[in-house]
Amino acid sequence: MINNKERVPKIGVMDSGMGGLSVLKELLDLPYSANFLYYGDLAHAPYGEKKTSEVLELTRNVCNFFLKEEVDAILLACNTATSASASKLREELSVPVFGMEPAIKPALLAHPGEKIALLATSVTHREEKLQDLKSELGASERVVHLNCDGLATLVDHGKWEEAKLLLKNILKIPQEQGIRALVLGCTHYVFLKNEIKDLYPEAIFHDGNQGTVRHLVRSLHLDEKQGHPNYNLFFSSPNNLKETEGLASQLLQKVSP
Repeated sequence: MINNKERVPKIGVMDSGMGGLSVLKELLDLPYSANFLYYGDLAHAPYGEKKTSEVLELTRNVCNFFLKEEVDAILLACNTATSASASKLREELSVPVFGMEPAIKPALLAHPGEKIALLATSVTHREEKLQDLKSELGASERVVHLNCDGLATLVDHGKWEEAKLLLKNILKIPQEQGIRALVLGCTHYVFLKNEIKDLYPEAIFHDGNQGTVRHLVRSLHLDEKQGHPNYNLFFSSPNNLKETEGLASQLLQKVSP
């Protein structure tokens, strides 16, 4: 909770690239006064194909940037960063650390007796956090894993047609097995709902964005601060900053409220 009710809270939101903008968009749609600092670590993207130790170190570096900016809380708006580093960083850092969780539980509840497909990076698929979640839900046999390495990079560069071609191959398994529930286990994939629907009209989406936003608002009591949010964007060593900021602006418009 932010103790000083007169002070506008400052919240750091990070991702390996553009994906976390899908979460930032939902935060900016809320009528609460807050200052958001978004950091897209494009210089080291994609996180989803790196070793867990590398992802932890990269995420820690971004969090240190936020601490220098005197943020009141940090949101790891990246499923891979959350899987690899959230528990460790909560022990290390002096501010609250929030993360993403694949919407497996709501998907299972919405489709009783059916299998669900989890679209995620290799890091997210292999981490103990996910295995523990499946075990707790008794759902190991109902979750079909779809490795989507490479997809986030295409979103980071706005390559929608290339992403659609990759998705065509990824979606073969759920289509063949008649699995309608698709859990988008990476914030980047939220930007690809239209492309997925074109390829698989029967798909029903589940993602963790809204649940994460509700949890953050409730935990920090942001709803006690009525007003309008503000934001600033930072990106690590992009090849073309103007082009990167232009794509970020497009993506903030792409997600429906």
